[in-house]
Amino acid sequence: MVNRYDLNLDIQFERNNIITYKIVRKGDYVIHLRSFQGGFAFSDKLGVCSPAYTILRPNSLLEFGYLSYYFMSYRFIKSLIIVTYGIRDGRSINVEEWLNMKIVIPSKEHQLHILKVLKSVEEKIKNEETYATCLSNQRKYLLHHMFI
Repeated sequence: MVNRYDLNLDIQFERNNIITYKIVRKGDYVIHLRSFQGGFAFSDKLGVCSPAYTILRPNSLLEFGYLSYYFMSYRFIKSLIIVTYGIRDGRSINVEEWLNMKIVIPSKEHQLHILKVLKSVEEKIKNEETYATCLSNQRKYLLHHMFI
């Protein structure tokens, strides 16, 4: 989830309709039934969203943010085949069928371990990308000054 102002888009909305918007809390999962319009998102901020979205509030069995990674996993995406419909213009998710799907959620300790590993890998990738950018800038600088 992102703030409207961070999108650099002029998104119009009726201020009178804001009362129909849904409150999104930090830690909620926001799901749009038309997966091509955003699909599944994790919110790390407080805000509101369109009534077209479904808000899921995790219970105490879930570690903060765990499902954000699960929703991006190959296993989860493949499981959506049985609850998605539509062609050409995108896929629609049948929310009733989706909510009735059976999945295995590991213990909170295992979820926490998975989160730590994935965040560590993400941080390593971010550091390596920064390092690659620095090397590229250094190369440009050296090549530029080589022929002065």
